[in-house]
This record gives sequence, structure tokens and C-alpha cells, in this order.
Amino acid sequence: MPVETSQSVVAFCQTDFKGRVLDSHLPDRTFYAASTMKVAVLIDVFRRHEAGLTSVQDPVTVTTTFSSRLDGTPFSIDPDDVDAELAARAGEVVSVLSLAERMITISSNEATNLLLQLSGFEGVSAVVSELAGGGMVVQRMLDDGPARAAGLENLVTAGDLSRLMSAIANGSAASRQSCDRMVEILDRQTYREEIPAGLPPGVRVANKTGWVKGILHDTALVWPPDADPYCLSVCTEGFADQEVARGEIRRRSALAWERRLRPAQT
Repeated sequence: MPVETSQSVVAFCQTDFKGRVLDSHLPDRTFYAASTMKVAVLIDVFRRHEAGLTSVQDPVTVTTTFSSRLDGTPFSIDPDDVDAELAARAGEVVSVLSLAERMITISSNEATNLLLQLSGFEGVSAVVSELAGGGMVVQRMLDDGPARAAGLENLVTAGDLSRLMSAIANGSAASRQSCDRMVEILDRQTYREEIPAGLPPGVRVANKTGWVKGILHDTALVWPPDADPYCLSVCTEGFADQEVARGEIRRRSALAWERRLRPAQT
């Protein structure tokens, strides 16, 4: 079982690509979402493209200042988390697709907020309502201090993350073409120190991490060469040392790999 103390928690949910549970522990336990909420934003980007609301090729003017969802108060990304390359292009025009790519592959908070500022929260809320399991909410942009102080929060569960990722993998999150494009973006993820690091070398994995102090999550699609593909999501909270949390995620990833040949729970 996962390491768990009064200060630290590890929750996980492993499913096949149909969403059937293979293994889990505390899959409905709620955590601060950190950057894992970007998976829901990614789905909304491609749904809006399909609906003709916002093409992935549409231009967006880069800004480093955003308006709080609570009261319109201007705010900026915390200096420690700034996407310096994107911030340096303030005033320039980039595409929706390029923002979606940065949002996932380098976890750009500026790119995420630009996409949410463009589309609002209605579409993301619909994604969460339709595809997750009820514990996930996306209610504010990243680093929106006034909204957070008022109780508008971004929350997730390991089960919700696996449901979202499985829906992308099986083509039910959007069209098959759009879902394939999302997988390609997730496949280009640059942060590979958690679930991917617990797998044998060369295994294909597409993932999205999320972290702040005391929080570290990862959710991943995994394609074993000798078994059916699966999704694993691991959420951690309360570890004073992020490397210890990272080790717990890697350990869970290795255990999920070991049980890949077992049938789904019925």
C-alpha cells in the first residue's frame, strides 16, 4: 500500500483506456489540482475548435497581466513560475495551438491563463462535469489570488484525472482526430521525473504533472509492448521533501507496470 502518515497522503487510480478500474487507493480523495487542471483546459481547446468557436489557429495577443475571476483585479504569474520565453513576447501574437502546446509540454501558467481568458470557464466546467467524477473543479486562473482567497479553487482527484486522460485516449473527450492531437501534445511532455521514471526504458508514455509546495501529482497514458495500454494517476500531498513524494509516484508507477497483465476489476 502507499506510504501514508497524518501529514502525507498518496492516492492513485489505474484504469484501462475504457475507464475500467484496474487498481486504486483513495481515488476520490480531493487535492489541490496544481497544473493537472491543464488537461481539462486542453480538452476544451479542441472542443471549441470542433464547435467553430475558437480555431486552434486563431491569434492571441500575449499579455502578462490577467483579470481576477472574482472582481477583475489585475494580477500576474508569481515570478518563480513565469514562462520567461512567452512573457518576453508580450504584445506579440501567437496561436491558440502554440499556447496549448506550451501549457502542456512545459506547463506554462501564462499560456494556461491566456487560454482561459480567451474562452472563459463554461467549456472547462462542461468538460469536468461530463468526463470527471464529481471531485474535480476548475474555478480560477493560476495565481488568481483574490479568487483563491474568496474560495474559488481548482481541485482534482486521482480518479478524475484517470477518467479525463482515458477519455482522451479512447476518443470520447472530443473527436478521434482531436483526441489524437491531444495525445501527441501530451507525448511531448518535458517533465518525465515521476510516472515515466518508474517505467522500463523506451516505454511510450504521455503525461501531465502538477506541483506546488507540498503537492506533487502526475497523470499518464502508458503503452506497454506486451499488454493493453493503461492510465495511471497519482496524487500526493503533505510531503516536506518533494523528492520523497516523487519517489512514491515512481514506486506506484513501477507497481502499476507489474500489474499490467491482470484483468480489470468487475
